Amino acid sequence: MKKILRLRTTWFPIWLISVLMLIMICIYLPAFGGGTNNLTNAPLIVVNEDKGPAGDDILLYLVDKYNGHSFKWSVVGNQEQAMQDIRDNEAYGALVIPSDFSNQLDELHEVIVNDTGKTEAATLKILLNEGVGPTATMIADNTLQQVVTAASAEFSRNLKQELKQKGLSVSADKVGLAENPVKAATVNALGISKNLNNGMTPFVLVLISSIAGIMGANMIYGYLQRGNGTLKNTGIPLSNSQLLKMELLFGAMLAFGVAAASQLAVFGFFGSTHASSIWIIFIFCFFCCYTMYLVFKTLALLFGGWGMLVMFPVNIMGIFSSGGALPLSTLPEVHRVFSAILPTRYMVDGMRALLYYGGRMQAGLGSALLAISIYFVAAIIIIMVFVDIKKRKENASSTNLS
Repeated sequence: MKKILRLRTTWFPIWLISVLMLIMICIYLPAFGGGTNNLTNAPLIVVNEDKGPAGDDILLYLVDKYNGHSFKWSVVGNQEQAMQDIRDNEAYGALVIPSDFSNQLDELHEVIVNDTGKTEAATLKILLNEGVGPTATMIADNTLQQVVTAASAEFSRNLKQELKQKGLSVSADKVGLAENPVKAATVNALGISKNLNNGMTPFVLVLISSIAGIMGANMIYGYLQRGNGTLKNTGIPLSNSQLLKMELLFGAMLAFGVAAASQLAVFGFFGSTHASSIWIIFIFCFFCCYTMYLVFKTLALLFGGWGMLVMFPVNIMGIFSSGGALPLSTLPEVHRVFSAILPTRYMVDGMRALLYYGGRMQAGLGSALLAISIYFVAAIIIIMVFVDIKKRKENASSTNLS
């Protein structure tokens, strides 16, 4: 017992895994630093249809208040274009300044100053992309509500100052209107009314695919090796190249089973909403799961005994940088770099496009299919190279024996 404790190699797994966990904490914990701490280029839209000066004042406020890198504002000409951009998943939300906004404010001004008639607060419309996830939707809603609140406060301040200069006071029935002359009307742009799961269904499906991939790559290998050991007792074991081919087959069956079980649970048991055919979602889910299995199997072949130490961080980093649980615009720079490298980000984008955006290629499905296909083909090529190498070694061994 004491002799083995004196061996340096005995302690190697302990300190290596401890250091690895420390590094992972330093990488992953900043992801939860808060939406505003790391917020970068969060895409928002403003539509100024107003024919008067009030809409321009709001645009000037946006330039002055948000002239930084936290938000990426796009100005479009009409509400239809903003809706189209949201359906293409290009923005978290939009602020629409209606064509009669200045007229609404003028009417409100006349009613309060002259204390005649009745009117309502001027309205700004907020369009939210409810399919992009709870954090991104919250960021859009809070930010656009702040713009509405600022516009309301500015008009209220100017109105009160004018009344003071004229020696007038606000009648009791119009005090609330003078305090809050501008209100927001919030609309969910996609029209998803139920079983949205806070926009987290795509992330959960990809999370399951990734976990199934890493578990499958390790367990299928282990159980096939054990089964092949049993076959050796009968004298007809499979060769290493044949075993690797069998792993590909069993990986495909695993992906099929996981995809089928996911569809039954998500859409059958929980009744989650979906904007595309379940069969198309099933095929995409199978594609994602099998690709993740192939990626992890490739890492196992490339790194050998170190494979698990590589696969586990890749799996966790892929999950954190996928943009599923937390939007990419809120993540630290290192996570955004990995999001462009690892396949899980594209899988979440593709799954989100299928579930919430009608399977639109522009909403992320097109780039997802391209990126996942590249990973799929690259992994297959690498694995087949290993199959060929093993087969050559087997042929060389049989030649030497003969």
